[in-house]
Amino acid sequence: MTPRMRSAALCTVWVTWTAVVVTHYFTLPDDRFLPLEGPIGFPQFWREAAGRGVLAIAAAAGSVLAAWTLGQRLSKWFLNGLFTESREALVFQLAIGFTSLSYALFALACVGLYRRPVVGGIVMLLAAVGCVSAPRPLMRALRSFSIPQRADVAFVVCVSAAVACGLIAVLAPETEYDALWYHLYLPVRWLAAGRPVDLIEDYISLYPLAWEMLYGGAMALGGPVAAKALHFVCLPLVAVTTSLLTTQLFPRASPWVAAALVVTAPTILWESTTAYVDLALAWYLALAVYALVRYDTSQDRRWIVVGAVVMGMALGIKHLGLVALAITSIILAFRETRIATSRDAARTVIVFAAIALAIASPWYVRAYVASGNPVFPEMYSVFGATPETRWSPDAERSLRRFKDHFGRSRTAAHLATLPWHVTIHGASYGGTFGPLFLILVPAAASWRRRTRAPAGWVLLAGAAAYIAVWASPISSFQLRFLVPVVPLLAVAGAQGAARIGEVADATLRHGGAAVGAVIVVLLVMNLPPAIEWHERDRVGWSGWLTHVVRGLPVAVVVGVEKEDAYLARVVPSYRAWRFIDTMLPRSSRVLSFSGGDNLYSDRSRISSDAIVAHEATWGTEAGEERVAVRALTQLGITHVLFDKRQFETGSVRTIAVGTAQMQRCCLALVYEDDRFSLYEIRPGPR
Repeated sequence: MTPRMRSAALCTVWVTWTAVVVTHYFTLPDDRFLPLEGPIGFPQFWREAAGRGVLAIAAAAGSVLAAWTLGQRLSKWFLNGLFTESREALVFQLAIGFTSLSYALFALACVGLYRRPVVGGIVMLLAAVGCVSAPRPLMRALRSFSIPQRADVAFVVCVSAAVACGLIAVLAPETEYDALWYHLYLPVRWLAAGRPVDLIEDYISLYPLAWEMLYGGAMALGGPVAAKALHFVCLPLVAVTTSLLTTQLFPRASPWVAAALVVTAPTILWESTTAYVDLALAWYLALAVYALVRYDTSQDRRWIVVGAVVMGMALGIKHLGLVALAITSIILAFRETRIATSRDAARTVIVFAAIALAIASPWYVRAYVASGNPVFPEMYSVFGATPETRWSPDAERSLRRFKDHFGRSRTAAHLATLPWHVTIHGASYGGTFGPLFLILVPAAASWRRRTRAPAGWVLLAGAAAYIAVWASPISSFQLRFLVPVVPLLAVAGAQGAARIGEVADATLRHGGAAVGAVIVVLLVMNLPPAIEWHERDRVGWSGWLTHVVRGLPVAVVVGVEKEDAYLARVVPSYRAWRFIDTMLPRSSRVLSFSGGDNLYSDRSRISSDAIVAHEATWGTEAGEERVAVRALTQLGITHVLFDKRQFETGSVRTIAVGTAQMQRCCLALVYEDDRFSLYEIRPGPR
């Protein structure tokens, strides 16, 4: 087969595969979709919106500047001359600075000084120092971004459009479940107490909170939206790191294509608009991979230390970092054995892993001391957990059921076709990265020998190993857990796009430009205004695609809609908690059948799913109302907040606290709206 015939065959296969994926992925919207969310009118609340937005951006910028100040100083002292270009220095100095700032704030908490005035003062002081030294390095970093080639202009526009959409969503008040439940709520509790807080009734209390410490710093200056803005900064940082990694591994591939693949992936873009931590984790893991690639090419052992430091921060952000540490350690050992003895290779891997684990160890030691399980609540069957009111086999089974409802069964057929199902049926997996990864990554396998194929193969092998762990029974088919590997897939996707562009040019005149145009169109279809086209599995009110940005909350961002009105519309229990916080005594304690609203509640609360509340809720069946009343009294519960939907489904009616007899006997209605009802506990007959 001649080279031209081979190129034509590859081009035909790619066009056919693209057509198959696109026709199966996209669907025509069945109703009218408004890309701008909220009421339309005059921005009468513009002062509130402007104040919130300006304060949040200033606080997030101050946190970034404070981290950069620390990172610059530490890099100058210990890593002088290591970074070869300004962009490389920028991302690593920021990463090292964020790591240092996070653990400095954790140290303040350990001595009882993690309070708003102290935390905010430290961040402002470091930012002030940075204002003096930052302008010149910042200009160097900006000048290091080369003018994009003509073929890359469209990808630059796609990146800019995605960042603009994300920024609009960032400036709205926080509404996402986990962010309100613990990513923001726990730092607020720590700031109020000034020290580490262990909420035994909430298992998330012992999670690693390295990035949440930074949220505390941002909130001390600018409130919850500042924390959102801080996480949003990770979006361009991930894009820059991905482009640098692409240049290192595949010089012929466009770094702008890789950056566009990352920032326009719908679930990645959504992650940047909320105060979660997965995008921060993805950035740190991408930096760790980049550091090991630089070590592989330079043999400068300082890159091992830098890689271990950023890997250590990743471990402090989320337990998933342990999976990445294991995989990168194995790959590092494999690569080292090519040029060193087995003993030297083992020593390098041990140093890398030891530094990473040492940096993250405070969080795992804290969990072990409090519960006997360093990775609580994971591996409960191995370590168990103490005290018994913290966790139980029933709670473990309940959490397992939640994790298992994502995705499809792990049969051989489903596992063999997993990339297809994750892409086409994203609603089952809780998100989507769009169709381009399924289209482009397979094409990366056809790279030419003149590229750095061995390193590229190792990159794909590491990504495949991570995905294999994600697909195993010990994990959950939540798409968010794949976010850390998306930068690596984007690098492979950029190489796939370059290879297809080459064979298209060899087959047709302007064939490469046509390939680029197709990719640009699919990138644009990833943006929020087109999200409804991704709803293949939606039927009425079922099969909704989650963890994506739908309508942009422009109304509340520009001041057409008041913040309270927006939160009342988007967070179902917001009005109930506003009533509780303003009308009930501070001594009140609420048994809550609502969740994902903790940040907006100020009174003491216990979740109906907490182990300590089991006897008062799901552990006491209808007919045993006296037992439930006794349990409520022992917990100090003064009020119960019910979600009316649970009465409609019948789940609450089967337990004592939700029966009509309980309401007649011991519950007095004090508040009600269209979704929630609040009762006061009145023991004994009325």
